[in-house]
Amino acid sequence: MKKAIVGGVVVVVGLLGLWFYGRPAYRHRQETRSAQQARRFMSRGDYRNASLSARQALQRNPRNVEACRVTAELAELSRSPSALDWRRRVAEAEPTVENKLMLASTAMRAQGPPYPLATQTLEELAEAGKGVAAYHAACAELALKLKNPGEAATRFEQAGRLEPTNELYQFSFAVLRLQSTNAAVASDARATLERLQASPHFGPVALRWLVAESVARNDLATAERFSKQLVAGAHSAPADRLQHLTLPREAKSPGFTNYLQSVQRTALTNAPEVYGLSAWMLSHGLADDALGWLTNCPAKLRSEQPVPLAIVDCYLVREDWGALETFLLEQKWADRECLRWAYLSRAASEQNQKLAAELRWRSAIREANDRLGPLMALLGLATTWGPTQAKEDLLWRIAQRFPGERWALRELERTYMAAGNTYGLNKVYSTMASYDSRNFPAQNNLAATSLLLKLNLPHAYELAKEVFAQNPGQKDFAATYAYSLHLQGRTKDGLAVFQKLRPEALETPSVALYYGVLLSAAGDTSNASKYLEIAHTSDWLREEKALVAQAIKRMRAGG
Repeated sequence: MKKAIVGGVVVVVGLLGLWFYGRPAYRHRQETRSAQQARRFMSRGDYRNASLSARQALQRNPRNVEACRVTAELAELSRSPSALDWRRRVAEAEPTVENKLMLASTAMRAQGPPYPLATQTLEELAEAGKGVAAYHAACAELALKLKNPGEAATRFEQAGRLEPTNELYQFSFAVLRLQSTNAAVASDARATLERLQASPHFGPVALRWLVAESVARNDLATAERFSKQLVAGAHSAPADRLQHLTLPREAKSPGFTNYLQSVQRTALTNAPEVYGLSAWMLSHGLADDALGWLTNCPAKLRSEQPVPLAIVDCYLVREDWGALETFLLEQKWADRECLRWAYLSRAASEQNQKLAAELRWRSAIREANDRLGPLMALLGLATTWGPTQAKEDLLWRIAQRFPGERWALRELERTYMAAGNTYGLNKVYSTMASYDSRNFPAQNNLAATSLLLKLNLPHAYELAKEVFAQNPGQKDFAATYAYSLHLQGRTKDGLAVFQKLRPEALETPSVALYYGVLLSAAGDTSNASKYLEIAHTSDWLREEKALVAQAIKRMRAGG
């Protein structure tokens, strides 16, 4: 009997151990299997099953990198603002240079100029990426977006030196030279691209640029020849069909309508293609045709993003605010609800329904919650057509919820500087200083703006003194400290601080202004005039202009 009991206990313990240790292993296998299936479905263009498999993997492990990566790609295809959050999750779970470069690339699409998040991401990669060709290529892409072809060329050259056998960098450099105003340089670049047609990797890309360049030169016959070759190839993409569609449109060919209908039928295979074709039609003045086509798509397709977004774009182009509102009120956009409410706010605003517009905008913010991607999507809309305060509030929300996103504070600084808003700048510098106790420029600027505004002067005096003590050779820090001494009735000590600087430093406008003010206060009219004149070459905050005006008035009264 005892042996039976002991045997039973052993069996139970064994089963419990098997369950305890085997269950995690089983879950891990299932997670890995789901993630691998998601990637296979993705490669086949089966986005519905790719999404389902990725979700299954993420249910077992929310940090599964491959599932997050697939979800990010799906979000980008459907133009979801959550793409950025998924790219951030991948970069945080696996912080490789490659993953961070993908984040920067997504950020370039999520934001408009000056692309602050992409810029910050690439700046943070400067050391780790300096020996990586793909890093320099990403920097080149950003430079091109910022219309800086010289920087782009330098970056592509660096990439080419790091990977001399990589045709991508030959191709990229040729594309840059293709746009040269020098006919010989452009011709040589064209020859390089024609040679790269034979490349298994870059042939289609080279053809796309050759088509675009031929169209730009109004050589439609050559463009059509390259384009036919492209769309007939095994690697033809939806964008190639759209580019080919441009040619009969430009040539006013009678065959345009038939080809457009053919592309429309092909596009109905998936929602991203529908959006792409609709966007092309809008960009070519076919808003009414695009809307008619979209509203006659199969109902199941019309409900799948980004097709509803395409319909919204049509109403926006047509400025049909009533129809836009009616359409959106019948919709539910799941993870894009923040965008739906934002567009409803726009519709109300355009119909002079101020209260409804404000309430709907608040709903958009609430739906975005504390997700960076949706907040940035709303920021883009607010920048384009929202009130200034909406943009400012969103930047502050991002800065406070995501302290690592330093670009938000830099954008606020740029906004307040342009508006001459010294109180706003003071708040920005206070926040910057609180996030990083070694950020001496922010601490100096906090002290300087506090002195100008006469805010919390005892703290401003002490801060100016501390920053200068730790950086005695920094001319702007010296100017702030000297001005703080002047406000404390120690103008002579302030001038002594200035006199330790080099003559060329004193002639820097940001230093000359304060040096001129102190010289004026000390009665040194001739020298004060010289430095105040130098200071007049720059734009200043309202309070700084008042200092200059007061100094000049004092000198005239003394003269």
